[in-house]
Order: sequence, then C-alpha cells, then structure tokens
Amino acid sequence: MKAEALPGQNDRAGLYPWYVLGVLLLVGMASYLDRYIVALLIEPIKTDLVLSDTKVSLLQGTAFAIFFVAFGLPCGALVDRTNRRTMLALGIAIWSVMTAAGGFAQTYWELFASRAGVGIGEACLAPAAFSLIADYFPPSRRGRAMSIYNMANYLGGGASLLIGGLVLGLLEHSSANLLPMLGELPSWKATFIIVGAPGLLLAALMFTIREPRRREGVSAATGTGSAEGFVRHMRHAPGVYSAVHFVSAMTAFVGFGVASWVATYFVRTFGLKPSEAGLLVGPVSAMSGVIGCILSGMTSDWLVRRGVRGGRFLLPLIWWPAALIGLSVIVLSSSQSLALTGVGIFMTGSGFGLASVMPTIHDITPNQFRGRATSLHFVLAGVLAFGSAATFIAFVNDLLFDDPAALGHSMLIVMTPIMLLGFVVCAAMRSRYDAVRRHYAQMRTPTPAS
Repeated sequence: MKAEALPGQNDRAGLYPWYVLGVLLLVGMASYLDRYIVALLIEPIKTDLVLSDTKVSLLQGTAFAIFFVAFGLPCGALVDRTNRRTMLALGIAIWSVMTAAGGFAQTYWELFASRAGVGIGEACLAPAAFSLIADYFPPSRRGRAMSIYNMANYLGGGASLLIGGLVLGLLEHSSANLLPMLGELPSWKATFIIVGAPGLLLAALMFTIREPRRREGVSAATGTGSAEGFVRHMRHAPGVYSAVHFVSAMTAFVGFGVASWVATYFVRTFGLKPSEAGLLVGPVSAMSGVIGCILSGMTSDWLVRRGVRGGRFLLPLIWWPAALIGLSVIVLSSSQSLALTGVGIFMTGSGFGLASVMPTIHDITPNQFRGRATSLHFVLAGVLAFGSAATFIAFVNDLLFDDPAALGHSMLIVMTPIMLLGFVVCAAMRSRYDAVRRHYAQMRTPTPAS
C-alpha cells in the first residue's frame, strides 16, 4: 500500500497525529494488560495446576519471551519496509486470541503455549508503534509523544491488576463460574477470556489510521535499510550502542521483575486476596507510572532543546536511585500503607526511566533502521527481562530461602546489583553518547514531502 501524505505532516500541525498516538496508546494498554495479567493470577494457577514459584514464573516470562524474541528482529525488518498499520492489526488479533485461549488450557503446557502465542503477536507492536510515532512527531516533540505512548506500560499493567482484581472479585463467590456458551470455568480461566476477547475490536480500530510517509532519512554514507547497513551504522560507535542497549534492557529487567511479583508480595506479606491486592496495587502502579512518563517526556525534550550534554541519556541517572529507594521501601516496610508508598516511588521512577528508552535510541538512529533498532532493544529486553527477571527472583526464593514469605528479600537480592551497575554504565558513557547524538543530528536530512 502506498504511503499517504498527511495534512500538516511537514510541521506536524493539527490533531491527527495525536489521534494516531491515542489509538496506539489504547493498543499498547491492551498488550500490557494481556502480558501482565498472569501476575495477578499466580496463586489460583499455582493451586489448580500444582506449580512451584519457578514454574509459574516461566508462564509470566519465559513462555512469552522465547517467541517474542524469535519473532522480534524479523518483525523489525518488516516494519522498516512494509505497512506498519496492517502489521499491528494482525499482531493485535493474534495476541488477543491467544490470551483468551489461556482460559481453555487444561494443563501447564497448554497454558505455556497460549502465553507463547501472546509473545508472537506482541513482537511487532513496539517496532511498528515507535516507528509510526517517530514519523508523526519531530525530534523536539518526540520525547513527549513517546512518553505518552509509554504510559501504556503502566496503564496496561495497572489495569491488569485493577481489572483483573474486579473480575476475580466478581467471580470469587464460586470456585467455578459460568460464562455464556462456555460452561463452568475456574475464575482464573474466565479472567483470561474476559481480558483477551475485546482486543479484536482494537485490531479493527487500527484501520482508522493512515500509514505516514517515512521521514528523516540520512545521507547514503549510513547505508540502506538493510541488515548489513544497520550493522555498519552501529559499528560507528559500538561502545555507545552497547551501553544504551544495556541500560535499556536492565531498565526493563528491573521494572518487569518487580511488576511480576509485587501483587503476589502483597498477598503473601499482608494476607490479601489476589483480587484485593489487584485493587490496591493496580491504581497506584498505573498513576505513578503515568506521572513518571509525563515527567520523563517533558524533561528529555527540555534537555535536547537546551543542548545539555548527555541529552536523554541523563534520565537513567535519576531512575536507578529511585528504583533502589522504592524497592527498599516496599520490602523493608512493616505496614501495608508504607509498602504501597514504595510502589509509588518505584513505579514513578520506572516510568521516568522507561519512557526515555525509545527517544534515546531514536536520537542516534536513522529512520531506515528504527524498526530494527527498536526490535533489538525488545529482543534484549525479551531475553534479559521478560525471559529471566521473574524466574531469577523465583529461583533465588526457591533455592536460597525455600519460603514464600521471603519473596521481598529475593527481589532485593536480585535487583540491587543491577541497579548499581546500570547507574555506573550510564554515568560513564553519557559524554560519548552525546558526541554520537550530535554527529547524527548534523547528518540528518529531511526526506522530500513528495
């Protein structure tokens, strides 16, 4: 399909780009809702299928991550060459159907397969969404636009706890629940179906947006949009790209690891039901993450406009201390309200750090490589965060403590060294990152409008 020239695209005036961003935000929320819903259902799934913390953590992360990673780079390559809107519509349909399929799983491996299917569908989301946003918004507004999209992580993650908590609360009066034409199902299975099915409406909504013309090309010296050209581009500054992707992946690792277990931590530590934990933690996580994203976008765009050395790569220097303080408050608090304050601190910092990831990468990446660059981040995040963060925590808890009540200490043991290392890497590489960012800004040339 030929890309359409959009009204006001040269100066990004008008409301249409914001409409597109709103649709992408809804899509992103649905993806994180489907991705994180397992975190609230850990205890009932463990009981029904007789699983350890380590086995259930594989459902949260590894099952999703294996296929998310396997399809990530091919999806990124397609994003750089094909219609991104159509790709997203197909991906939404796949992950929504596979989420609902979890409600029909009879065994551990059937549920594992459904979560793998969610990973396949979601592999195209981030490369396509961030590439679209980069074409609809100029660099001076890109941080804010991408931070708004990144709210999906926290709105979707919070909704998985809040909506999941509401659904479980409605279904908890009986061990088996009746859905029209589906018969009696345990509450956790009904939750998968109720959460997954509406995503098909979002797949249809994608066809209300238009594919924009790709912009901000660079000189031929950077190479074409091929895999070889992408590798050549990264070889111009391998240390900088390694540092950026390391910090970005570790941001996802820490955020996903804590998000995977925090509701269960409240269940085990304060004696809450899963539905109660979801209703308590969900709104705080969502609101705090959104605040962090907004602050991140405003701060990162301000840094770029003012030409501050390090640009957006300075933001993780605030995120890592906030993460350590927030997690420490969660784990070391004796009261539920104080632990909830820790959740707010941690999620605000998480939103602040996570929302800076994509504009930080895109500021040093030409248009023809943005799909691949985004995919590379999510492949690394898939391996190191989605695929292992929740399992590392569960493994430490099972092996070192063999005590469900020690979950908080396990989170702190796993996450603290990573937070410290992430801070050091970011501080050491910010000047070299800034040199690459300024070099690329000088090379950038606008693509003709027609």
